[in-house]
Amino acid sequence: MSMIGNKFGRRKLLQLLVVNTLLTLVLALPFMARGLAANAPLPHADLTLIEAGTEDGLLLAGVNIAMEPHIKTYWRMPGDSGLPPVFDWSGSDNLVSASVLWPLPQRIADPAGSILGYYDDVIFPVKVLAKDPAKPVHLVLKLDYAVCGELCVPMSGQAELTLSNAQAMPTNDNGPDAARVRAFLARVPPVAPLGVTLISVTPDPSDVNALLVAAKAPLTDLFLEGPEGWYFGDAKALSPTLWRVMILQKPTNGTLARLPLTITLVASENASETSVTLDASGAIH
Repeated sequence: MSMIGNKFGRRKLLQLLVVNTLLTLVLALPFMARGLAANAPLPHADLTLIEAGTEDGLLLAGVNIAMEPHIKTYWRMPGDSGLPPVFDWSGSDNLVSASVLWPLPQRIADPAGSILGYYDDVIFPVKVLAKDPAKPVHLVLKLDYAVCGELCVPMSGQAELTLSNAQAMPTNDNGPDAARVRAFLARVPPVAPLGVTLISVTPDPSDVNALLVAAKAPLTDLFLEGPEGWYFGDAKALSPTLWRVMILQKPTNGTLARLPLTITLVASENASETSVTLDASGAIH
């Protein structure tokens, strides 16, 4: 699979590429020229917003990226390469917040390493808080994202949807589109506090650039995310309940002490998400 320009291997670069439209275009044009010269088809996707009733007292919507078969897009932490989606709701009316939820991604083998994302079709559920619950909310979404087949293309799309006011909206919309949103909502890992599924995070005594993550139950995978400037590699199982994660990049003078982390634990079809802050020694139990 060909990527645009150099490998996108670090989150800071990814965010800059997404939000800087001019830079994206500059990178995309030579990439597209190479793709056309090689007669490789450019991947396609359709962006829509879906109304889905209410959830937890909030309006529920869905951001649907519908792709052709075998085309993929990216999770919030895309892995070794790729562009995470960037959601802009600033053009909306009667909106306090639109909280995007992230269904559990797949780990997908890629010539650049491995990526975290979704094939064919994905819906990101969105919980919407209205300024005035008695009035409709007009959502206007500008989305920067990427889709990949043989080639990867950065895309920018816009979608609009007017949601009925929360007081008139049924709790569960049983229509087929709403059911699709709720199916993806069920795939969002629930938040679990430290100790429920996660036992500890500790520096690896054999390698200063690695962390050991211990879980209460056997895992099939885990995803580790840190703040800006930190980038972690794929998790490797030392045993079903003990996993090793390499620190591939950190800020200059970056330290594990007081570092906030988000850890997604995957066990068969189940998953959970835990947010922790390491202690002064760079560990947590």
